Amino acid sequence: MLTSCKIEDYIREYKPEWTCAMPDGCPPDDILLADEHPFFRLALHPTTYSPEDFMSYAESNPNRDWGEQLPLAVGLSLIDNEIKARKNLKLPFFRQFKGIVALTLQPTDGVVKQTGVHRSHYTWWRTTSFQTTNLKMLAI
Repeated sequence: MLTSCKIEDYIREYKPEWTCAMPDGCPPDDILLADEHPFFRLALHPTTYSPEDFMSYAESNPNRDWGEQLPLAVGLSLIDNEIKARKNLKLPFFRQFKGIVALTLQPTDGVVKQTGVHRSHYTWWRTTSFQTTNLKMLAI
């Protein structure tokens, strides 16, 4: 389930420790809390996930000037639809990805916001509380 929330309320209640330094205005004020909500993330390998699968664009390219895109670049892309995630694997833009990781987020794992042109795409600002022990690789 996704619930609307203001970032200041989230910070007051959960006292998050973000996985990286957040730029001004990030996460944005109008965020969503995921409570037992399933998401999918593309992975580099078909049968296992790795730490690289959970690196943001900003972490993988720290010297790049992200400009206005920095708030999105420090987050991670998630898809809330398995069918859409599978379709993305077939697109040339995503050719480096070979697998899909299924994850279920809790409020302590960070916050999300629907971003981009597709309704199924979300940006996730992750906290250090997130544990990879509950991840599952999907069969492709």
